[in-house]
Amino acid sequence: MSIIPRPFPAALPHGELREILPNIFFVTGTIELPGPVSVRFSRNMIVVRVGERLVLVNTVRLDDAGLAELDKLGKVTDIIRVAANHGMDDPFYADRYQAKTHVIRGQRYTAGFDTKAENTYFAPDAELDADSPLPIAGASVHIFRSDPPEALLVLDRPEGGVAIAGDSLQHIEKADPYFNFLGRTMLKLMGFIKPYQVGPGWLKSGKPPASDLEAILDLPIEHVLPSHGSPVLGNAKEKFRASITAVSGAIAKKRAA
Repeated sequence: MSIIPRPFPAALPHGELREILPNIFFVTGTIELPGPVSVRFSRNMIVVRVGERLVLVNTVRLDDAGLAELDKLGKVTDIIRVAANHGMDDPFYADRYQAKTHVIRGQRYTAGFDTKAENTYFAPDAELDADSPLPIAGASVHIFRSDPPEALLVLDRPEGGVAIAGDSLQHIEKADPYFNFLGRTMLKLMGFIKPYQVGPGWLKSGKPPASDLEAILDLPIEHVLPSHGSPVLGNAKEKFRASITAVSGAIAKKRAA
């Protein structure tokens, strides 16, 4: 097993950084799946400002204009990876800003979706467990025992708890401008374009235990910022409750059979 660095992926089309909660910024960009034809859809990066520091979650490489706007917000010091199938742009930001990269213990940087591939292209600085220190005061991680592991980054905020999700919680009401035709078609057929749902692709591949999903409903969450879809601001836990309950019940029933 070895680390073989690769060129940084290019910046793809993205929107503007928007402050959606005090000192929390949200930007929507693009992911293009590898293959003989172009399949594009959207993904999001969340930037948390802590004093003069910036913490990036679910990184999306910005173009030069976007980086200039990011630099106006503060100094990037940390990167947190909550989704095992995200992180392709972590090396770019780690190199540009000499930022510290934190991942959930057991996550690896591998090409494509083969998370068990022999070689990796990047090594993080720190692996996180449930009780690990985080670069954001009052933050915690709710770790799913999926394969590979996934997490919610939960922020204790005056305006209500914020959960930053990877692929576990999604809110794609409709295809946005960062989808191409094949992206819209493929994700609709796969059941991704639905509001307030547990991510169907992650469920199928990661197979999290029902208890880990049910535990979301005990977390102090008022808002959910997903890596796929739109921010859910206000009463988020209740909006996701039906999907979480249905999915966890189906998992428990299947495993009991």
